[in-house]
Amino acid sequence: MNKKILIATLIAASSTAAAFAQDGLLKKYAQRLSTPRNYVCYRTTEKIKIDGKLKEHSWSKAAETESFVDISGEGFPKPIYDTKARMMWDNDYLYVAAVMEEPNIVAHLTQRDTIIYHDNDFEVFIDPTGDGQNYFEIENNARGVVFVLMLDRAYRSGGNFHIQWDCPGLKLAVSHDGTLNKEKDKDRSWTVEMAIPHKAITRNFTNPLVAGNIWRLNFSRVEWLKKGGPEENWVWTPTGEINMHAPNQWGFLQFSDKNVGGETEEFRCPYNMEAYKLLWAMFYAQLDNREKQGAFTSSTALLGVTDSDLATLPKGSNVNIEATSTLFSISVRVGGTGKTYVVDQNGKFEVK
Repeated sequence: MNKKILIATLIAASSTAAAFAQDGLLKKYAQRLSTPRNYVCYRTTEKIKIDGKLKEHSWSKAAETESFVDISGEGFPKPIYDTKARMMWDNDYLYVAAVMEEPNIVAHLTQRDTIIYHDNDFEVFIDPTGDGQNYFEIENNARGVVFVLMLDRAYRSGGNFHIQWDCPGLKLAVSHDGTLNKEKDKDRSWTVEMAIPHKAITRNFTNPLVAGNIWRLNFSRVEWLKKGGPEENWVWTPTGEINMHAPNQWGFLQFSDKNVGGETEEFRCPYNMEAYKLLWAMFYAQLDNREKQGAFTSSTALLGVTDSDLATLPKGSNVNIEATSTLFSISVRVGGTGKTYVVDQNGKFEVK
């Protein structure tokens, strides 16, 4: 940064201090700071035929996710049709399957890489490195027509999408428990099955699909209950706003070397969630401050950080903000861990 950098440092409270009177950022942005869901993904040794039928024994052993919820999260209506997904992996592919309750299976779009969510659709979002940069999106409708793209960063940070990426080697199929585009009968569900090649989505091989690694992932289902909308957005793990492009709120996908249906393993959260949530609360506050004031700030007072926010951090933690009018870097050193969480104006998240 060539401009003068202002630095603000706050030392976190060293004990479980009594609750403070002020409402802070954690309360202000609570809707967007729910704890993401997680899924432990097991290996399959079975050859998987991608036909949308899920007849392999491995699929019957793979655990279902929780039912999808409204994208805005707690306090919003439960989706009227159920959706659950399952996942597995092997040396070449990440396998994804989802079954969507649907009384009227409809799909009109037929051309690849059109705006598929103008139909009812199913969407997969994958960030293998978990840094919120250069992540991937795969959409499909009930015809199996796909739209794939890569984004350099989230739209909220000025991100751009790149449709030149076409997920080479993707296999995808759908099946219908009912009929397509026949409104007079009653359908039951439609199913999507896909095999996503590791090589298509692992950037620079910094976090390949191997046992022990954790990716960020989310699923979305767009449902048009009424012609002309508004559309419903049902997701695996909520972002707290009508915006799927919040990779920090996507679920955790942990890869296990154990075989599907066999011995299980516990999910290991990669972050201290109290520190993680406060980091992202300050990120949201920076975006709001720029919207109101036209610039970022290094002032914790302007951001609204309170003692009650800091009291949630582990003993020995500290918060540091560096900012110019157009750039910022927020860091939280997590006491007792030797790790520091960092996020910048592009939404790039790092652990140092």
